[in-house]
Amino acid sequence: MVRDEITILCTGDIHLGRHSSRIPKDLDSPEFSPTAVWRDIVREAIKRDVDAVAISGDVADRENKYFEAYGAFEDGAARLDAADIPVVAVAGNHDFDVFPRIQRDLELESLHLLGEDGTWDYWTLERDGQPLVRFDGWSFPDEHVYESPLESYDLPDSNVPRIGVLHADLGSRESPYAPVELADLREKPVMAWLLGHIHRPSIPNKSNPLVCYPGSPQALDPGESGPHGPWLLSIDSNDQPAVERIPLSTVRYDTLEIDVSGIEDPKAAMPKISDRLREHVESLSGHGSLELILPCIRLMGRTEAHADLVDRSDAIREQLGTRAGSADVRIEAVEVDTRPEVDLEERATGDDAVAAVAKLLIELKNGELSDENERLLGESLDAMRQAHNASAYTVLRQETDIDRPDRDDAIETLETQARLVLDTLLEQTEAEA
Repeated sequence: MVRDEITILCTGDIHLGRHSSRIPKDLDSPEFSPTAVWRDIVREAIKRDVDAVAISGDVADRENKYFEAYGAFEDGAARLDAADIPVVAVAGNHDFDVFPRIQRDLELESLHLLGEDGTWDYWTLERDGQPLVRFDGWSFPDEHVYESPLESYDLPDSNVPRIGVLHADLGSRESPYAPVELADLREKPVMAWLLGHIHRPSIPNKSNPLVCYPGSPQALDPGESGPHGPWLLSIDSNDQPAVERIPLSTVRYDTLEIDVSGIEDPKAAMPKISDRLREHVESLSGHGSLELILPCIRLMGRTEAHADLVDRSDAIREQLGTRAGSADVRIEAVEVDTRPEVDLEERATGDDAVAAVAKLLIELKNGELSDENERLLGESLDAMRQAHNASAYTVLRQETDIDRPDRDDAIETLETQARLVLDTLLEQTEAEA
């Protein structure tokens, strides 16, 4: 008999007790809190009738947030219990002492805390008395853990697929937050790993095993850009896992880079910013849970208006704002990363390093290189082709359409790097003046 699909709603790093930052005062409300998105996660789990909810740590923010976290989590856990949806979770570095208390105080048989005190543990999900999948989990015993928890992973074999639930820092050997390596995750007999600790969602490994950082379901600060929400893990009848993000975060942060090269007046930047902002907002249509879009505008390029843009960045931020459906759009910040226009002809008249780089840029633009700069271009092209042919990129070359670098590629790269060198030299000259 073919088994039906298994569905698990996955989340982590909820941080009940915190609040999304940089929310304008006139718009701020409880809807921009992890408590609100936890309520939506529970509603989504019940609507989809999932088999379980898995949480990869840091349900609560800190010890002093116990009562706030307890009340919010209790309500959701009770509703899931009433819907016969079990919850399996581990404790993270923020709630290593809080979440075990919450779990004990709630006294819900459907709430399973795995790996308490840093000891690996497991729980098996069943349907109609038949085992479906086993969850292997480990919880933080203290705020800091300097060794990989995988070193102590030694659980009995299983006849059903395993899912690992772990709060850990992937790929950071010196991290004080349970450092683990992808190679070590691959060695374990686990079909999929659900990791916590990193707030930006990602899929570090797509298969064998699937490795997923669900990230914070509610974006909490501008460093957590892009869509956020829980992930739906589906396991088909052939025990193949797949994940799909469900964007439930009510706020979204992004950074929009806008090239304002050549403008002579800050007012001329406004249409460029408005057009880019409109394009971005239109691309987010369909993210029904969004109530606030908070992009950071980063102005790039060379312009005579550089100084004026710096002076007027706050005014630009205040002037821009709109609505997109039910969502408000406000500018979180305006970062002016432009550079003043450089008169290359004037800079090329000397005999110092600045003049040499300026001459190179002029020659690259005109397409007439001196013998010395022709040799430099040839050396650059050789270096690019060596990198292209390196064995480390064999798989990348096989799986993508990357052409072998040619002279035009070398000119473009050399010009970009020369611009960077020129900026650095000019900054040093100005600092010494």
